[in-house]
Amino acid sequence: MLRSLAGEGTALARQVLSAVDEMTPPQRVAAGKVIGQALVESDHLPDLKTQVIGELWLRDFELTAWRVLHADRRSDDPAGRKAFLDAWTSV
Repeated sequence: MLRSLAGEGTALARQVLSAVDEMTPPQRVAAGKVIGQALVESDHLPDLKTQVIGELWLRDFELTAWRVLHADRRSDDPAGRKAFLDAWTSV
């Protein structure tokens, strides 16, 4: 996703947003549990709730996809676009 800020990957960002948009609330909870479990196991964070971690990761991924699409919009102000990309990637 982060490479998409350089102008690549907007198709992937659209697919991510479309897939997340089509999820029902129970599907989103289930995805959060699966993602959270994988993150807890790989990051050795057994004291954190898997569902919370997974929901945060999914939300962050969704927001990153939105930012990619937002950053890709064509601007009449190339300096403003660059400033946006620089600020976003420095966070």
